[in-house]
Amino acid sequence: MSENLIGNEIEAYCGKCKSDTLHLVTAVDGIRIEKVLCKICLSYHKYRAPGSGSARAKQKKTSTVRKKRSKSAKKAAEIMNLDPTNAIDYQMSLNYDIDAKINHKIFGLGIVKNIIDSQKIEVIFSDRDRILVQNYKS
Repeated sequence: MSENLIGNEIEAYCGKCKSDTLHLVTAVDGIRIEKVLCKICLSYHKYRAPGSGSARAKQKKTSTVRKKRSKSAKKAAEIMNLDPTNAIDYQMSLNYDIDAKINHKIFGLGIVKNIIDSQKIEVIFSDRDRILVQNYKS
C-alpha cells in the first residue's frame, strides 16, 4: 500500500516557498508520508501538513503580503480585468518576460512582475505574489 503513495500529488507546506503548494510524495514509512518534492521550487524536504507554518512565520508572512499587495495593487486590479484568451498557459520549461500574462492551472491568471534569475520568476496572482520556475529542463 505504501508504494501506491509514492509519486502522488499532495498539498503540503513548503518552508522555502513559505506557503502551501503542490508536492510529489517521494518517501513513505508504512502509510505515513515522510519526504516530498515541492513542484514550485523543486526542493526536497520532510512532509509538513498544509497550514503548518510556525505562528511567527505566518505573522511575518502576513505583514510582507500586505506590503506586496499595496505595491502591487494596480497590477492586481489589472489581473481581475485580464482577458484569459490573451494569457499563455504556464509551463515550467518556457521563458517569460516581465508583464507576460500567464494562466496557471491551479493559481489562475497572473502577470510576471519580476525575473529573479534565469530559472525563477515572481508572478502576481489575484490572491498573492508567487515565485514560479521557468526554463526548467527535465
